Amino acid sequence: MILSGRWVVPVSSPPLENGAIAVERGEILEAGLLETVRKRYPRHESKHFPNAALMPGLVNVHSHLELTVLRGYLEGLDFWNWIRSLTRAKYEVLNEDDILVSALLGAIEAVRAGVTTLADPMDIGASLDAVLAIGLRGILYQEVFSPKPGEAEQALHSLQAKISVLEARLGRWPREARLQIQGCASTENLSQRRQRVMLGVSPHALFTVSAPLFQKTAAFAADQNYPVCIHAAESQAETQLTKDGSGPMMESFRQRGIAWNPPGLSPVAYLHSLGILRQRTLLVHCIRLEPADYAILHSQGVSVAHCPKSNARLRHGFMDLRRMREHHISLGLGSDSVASNNTMDLFEEMRFAASNPSWLSAGAEGLSAQEALRLATLGGAEALGLSQHIGSLEAGKQGDVIAVDLSMPHCLPVFSPVDALVHSARASDVQFSMVAGEVLFENGRTCGILEPALQDSVQRVRDKLLNARSADY
Repeated sequence: MILSGRWVVPVSSPPLENGAIAVERGEILEAGLLETVRKRYPRHESKHFPNAALMPGLVNVHSHLELTVLRGYLEGLDFWNWIRSLTRAKYEVLNEDDILVSALLGAIEAVRAGVTTLADPMDIGASLDAVLAIGLRGILYQEVFSPKPGEAEQALHSLQAKISVLEARLGRWPREARLQIQGCASTENLSQRRQRVMLGVSPHALFTVSAPLFQKTAAFAADQNYPVCIHAAESQAETQLTKDGSGPMMESFRQRGIAWNPPGLSPVAYLHSLGILRQRTLLVHCIRLEPADYAILHSQGVSVAHCPKSNARLRHGFMDLRRMREHHISLGLGSDSVASNNTMDLFEEMRFAASNPSWLSAGAEGLSAQEALRLATLGGAEALGLSQHIGSLEAGKQGDVIAVDLSMPHCLPVFSPVDALVHSARASDVQFSMVAGEVLFENGRTCGILEPALQDSVQRVRDKLLNARSADY
């Protein structure tokens, strides 16, 4: 197939006007000028997007598909009450079917927004079903929780059992799919979708995971070659917990009888002291860092997920992007859950990142549009260890391609496609999404999913959540 557009934006090289991409068997053969590509591949089917920029699929390095139905449900709460209300809704109100609906809704939002790769921590494994049903690429981390040191061995065994079940389900998909697909995808494409998914583990955060459980989980991940994801250095309450044992998290520990001796360290330094920071570890947020923390992240080869809009919405503050760049820390952009962000729109995340205040405070030159675009594509791929396969439009890489319409009034006139993509475009401007050569979204339609039926299911879950809230008053 030849995809052509007004512009091709490879990310790894300058944009091409009137460019094209040749894709065959899920792999990019060439990205170049339309005339040249057509001459080399005269028998390939063509799709032309006359007003669009063709670019690599967006890489969302941190999402929570299972929480999508909580969009707008937790507004106006401080972080600790937000966490507690989210936990109650997740475990006391929603059931497994509800969370499957939630994950599918999130996966559809992703592909419609041009996100082709997700790094997603999950609890009940619903993200696995949703990512496979839509055809996305993903690293799906099985979460593990237990702040009580005495429960570490039990929690590890539970994690191992869940991973084993997920591996088996992945191997049997689509024969035993929990979400139905309505035609659209070929049998060959369905079987190939399994190859786009990787499993990992996520010891959730230092206020939900004990030191022994962190160490046992990290050892298990290293032994089985699983990537690791940890929420870290996100909130003031977390820093209070590790620094001096004060704040709402410490009070919660006391109420639950959890012993905690504050190490007197920053959250990142505490995790480092446990010996669990290493390559293939993704730390999410990393807002509240001390000067020595940047050296730790760099020396250990840790990657970071930057979620600028979620950080602002939850009033946590902002990452020091200037220092991150100075220390050459691998960094990608994440939306976080739409329970905290409200939308999965990586174009907005790029704008938030480009407006990061750390440049202003130092009087330094800020993030360029090209750098912001790279964070959402090739930078994210590097952070996830996938840059050999995705993140840019280059020969030999996977055919993960999106088309972004730049003809809307809010984008015109276009002097630079990169500037327009970063500073003007929206998720709703995406008109085409392809993963590994398989078309997943086109002409306003998500392949294989009946969206009206999903909307009915979402309404049912919404009513349940509203009824649960009413019962509290």
